Amino acid sequence: MVSTAAMATGAAWCLVLLAGGLRLGGGRVRAPVGALSPVEAGMLRGGVRAATRTALVELYLGGAVEAGFRQTVMNVPTRVPPKGSSAVARALYGALYRRTHPGRLHDHERVGRALGEMTRKLERAGLLVSAKRRWAERALLLPVFAAVPVTAATGGADGAPAVWLWLGVAADVAAVVLGAASRRTRRGATLLARLRLRHARARRATERGDPAAVLLSAALFGAPALRAQLPRFTEESGLLTRPPREPMERSGRGGWHPSEGGCGG
Repeated sequence: MVSTAAMATGAAWCLVLLAGGLRLGGGRVRAPVGALSPVEAGMLRGGVRAATRTALVELYLGGAVEAGFRQTVMNVPTRVPPKGSSAVARALYGALYRRTHPGRLHDHERVGRALGEMTRKLERAGLLVSAKRRWAERALLLPVFAAVPVTAATGGADGAPAVWLWLGVAADVAAVVLGAASRRTRRGATLLARLRLRHARARRATERGDPAAVLLSAALFGAPALRAQLPRFTEESGLLTRPPREPMERSGRGGWHPSEGGCGG
């Protein structure tokens, strides 16, 4: 007779395998994709935050934004985004009418719409798992975490061996890994690896020598490229830091609002 512990563990692994099958089947190509723009490559590498950072670098290299007070960024009113700028970069420029920490920009309504359109394009191309499929994966994975408590509670009464408990723990680990995995599909991961290999030399480009290569490097390699190739802008703008808590006040001696960049006395 099969014990309750064995059934709970088996059901957990079935759910993990079903969720994995959803992930493997999430890269069906429904629309052709051409060459990715740097911001799209950033989205493929690190999601909306990476795409937003890449678009900020695009604006900075074009002279349309600058680092502001206390790790913020702001647009340059006398400059407009260069011709051919990405939709996300144009949305960011419009959102930066006051100083803002870079970590808050992807939540801006205008920027969010541009990022959403880009995400849907990459989903249609089979490079990202769709949001609906992602929610289905998580719905399947959630019951997995009940296996260990059930096994622990019934294993002793059923006389089940400890192996079922360890298999339940392994199912939990697999569920956590699968749930936290990137939205990249196999096709998306392969394309990203090829782009990184093809453009490896971009990591040695300089801001003055080849800004287009610097932008591509930031999109494909993220934080290491930003620190190495754009150290001053990265540090002064707070590009890689967490946004401060809002508002920032100091016990009656005045405060600073991170979205406005002003100080009070």
